[in-house]
Amino acid sequence: MNYRHLPTFHLPQFIALRNIGMTLRLPFALALMMLLLNACTNKLSTGLPNVHPPIQQTASLTSMDKVNTRLSQVIATLIRMERIVKGERRMGQDALVSGLLVSQNNAKHQNELLTLQTPHEQKEKRALTIAGIAVVLLLLVVVAALVYVRRLRKRNQVLLKRMGLLRDNFYTNVTHELRTPLTLILGLSKDLHQDKALPEDARSKAQVIEKQGDSLLTLINQLLDFARVRSAVDSPEWTNADLSAHLGMIVESYRDFASKRNIDLQFVANERMQTDFVPEYINKVVNNLLSNAFKFTPRYGRVSVKVAREGTNAVISVIDTGVGIAPDAVPHLFEPFYKASADASQQGTGIGLALVRQIVDALDGCIMVESVPEKGSTFVVRLPIRNVCKPCNMVATHVNTPFLPQTKERLDDEANHNNDEQRMLIVEDNADLGAYIGSLFSAHYAVYYATNGTEALSKAMELVPDIIITDRMMPGIDGLEVCRKVRQSDVLNHIPIVVVTGKITEQERLEGIKAGADAYINKPFNSEELITMVEKLLDRHQNLRKKYAENSNEATEENDHRTEAERQFLTKVADFTYLLLDNHALDVNALAEKLNMSVRQFHRKLVALTGNTPGVFILNLKMQKAKLLLETKYELTIEDISERCGFEHASSFYHAFKKAFGITPAEYRKKRG
Repeated sequence: MNYRHLPTFHLPQFIALRNIGMTLRLPFALALMMLLLNACTNKLSTGLPNVHPPIQQTASLTSMDKVNTRLSQVIATLIRMERIVKGERRMGQDALVSGLLVSQNNAKHQNELLTLQTPHEQKEKRALTIAGIAVVLLLLVVVAALVYVRRLRKRNQVLLKRMGLLRDNFYTNVTHELRTPLTLILGLSKDLHQDKALPEDARSKAQVIEKQGDSLLTLINQLLDFARVRSAVDSPEWTNADLSAHLGMIVESYRDFASKRNIDLQFVANERMQTDFVPEYINKVVNNLLSNAFKFTPRYGRVSVKVAREGTNAVISVIDTGVGIAPDAVPHLFEPFYKASADASQQGTGIGLALVRQIVDALDGCIMVESVPEKGSTFVVRLPIRNVCKPCNMVATHVNTPFLPQTKERLDDEANHNNDEQRMLIVEDNADLGAYIGSLFSAHYAVYYATNGTEALSKAMELVPDIIITDRMMPGIDGLEVCRKVRQSDVLNHIPIVVVTGKITEQERLEGIKAGADAYINKPFNSEELITMVEKLLDRHQNLRKKYAENSNEATEENDHRTEAERQFLTKVADFTYLLLDNHALDVNALAEKLNMSVRQFHRKLVALTGNTPGVFILNLKMQKAKLLLETKYELTIEDISERCGFEHASSFYHAFKKAFGITPAEYRKKRG
């Protein structure tokens, strides 16, 4: 028999079967008895007289015996299963009793161990527990204290920053307010100093007041710069340009001062250095360092400025052969209001070097000083080279710039220029600086160069440029004299002039304006400032030309915003034009000869003033004369007027007049009559 398919009975199933067997034992017995009774009843009901054959009775008895045997087997099987279940129950109860006995023994053993512990061990265990709890509580207290201190420190930092900003803003506002009374003091003291009617003693005292007022203004400016850099009230304006060229301009602004004191001023830069920097900050750093160098360098000494690239840093060195600095003073040089020199003749505020340190720190750089008494000092500034900003507009990177091989004069290369380009004449005795200025404009202008005033005037007469940029201090004819001669020339007096100079005073600015300068810019200048200044001047002249061209037929003194010299020139052109018309000898060559100009000069001068070529300008004058004759000379025919206005054919006159005024000459005479 295959037992693999028989179900496996577990203890719960056996218990259930046992219960079923016990429950069904009595019903089976009753059923068996009822079956026997039923069989007997059936026998009786079939009739006793009819006696069956012996064979039938024997079969019935055999069947009953089989039933009884089967029932007995079932009952016996159930009884055996019950016994098995009882055995397993007894085994489970025995295991449970054994487990309880083991647990009881373990508990008894633990109790015995506890009873065996000494009071000292229990006390130690209790102490360790208490210590652990105390350590946890202490850690919680420390963490809470650290969080509180951190929040308190952060709040204090915010308060300190706010108080510092308020203090610096107040400081800045106060320094600004000091400028108002100081302006009055300087203005009145200057007036008293220049008043010839006052006694000499009073004028001398006024001069002292003016000098001290200038010193006070310098101090206020330095204090203001110090506060601005420290508090970052103003956002610095970064630019991307050639740092070497910018430093070269700063050094050039001291060239005249150095020559007057017989000090050899040198600048060394071997390469271009394109980087981001704040021009205003660089100006203040180098100006302060150079000012100190000149202040403590005697006559016939030497001051050098060097710029070089070291890795990712730009290194600026200012070296002098002056009196040097005492070793004990070096650590305090960059402290505010500290003065290393006890010499009363060396005036100073003690703010300059402190301001330099503030600026260098703001630029993420560092500054160092080395000095040997009686031999000189060296200040070294290191600034990181970075290129995040966009390069300045209009800077032609391919053009030769300062500290590279000098550019040749471009007058000989005029054929390479577009005739429609505006012309710029740069007058600068320093070829490097002149080349740098030219590089700012060469992409959009035809740039020409002159190295002195005499050469500048000669080239200006030949080129008739649209604008002139000149240095103020030059050998021979200086920049102011160039301005005066340009304004006196009928050919050149319309040209705007920008004067580039170093340390300019109000007196020098006034002299420049009187000489005819249209704008002044100080060295070192911001390249974008110079570009904007030139564009504004040329735009103004361009607008005047457009306005004249639009109103050329109705020009009056009210709508003509030219200078007196320009109006006189145009009047002279008109007078010579009418004179040549009457003589039937009008052409551009003859008109230029009458004006003592070449045809080229006359052409550029007229285009610069009116926006019209000589041919168009003369045609407009002819139309003005034709209108006058049509209004006043009724006895003249249209053909006569055409001839008097210089037209060879009346049809040409008709066409030109209608194009200029929209109606024919006859219609105009009829309308006016």
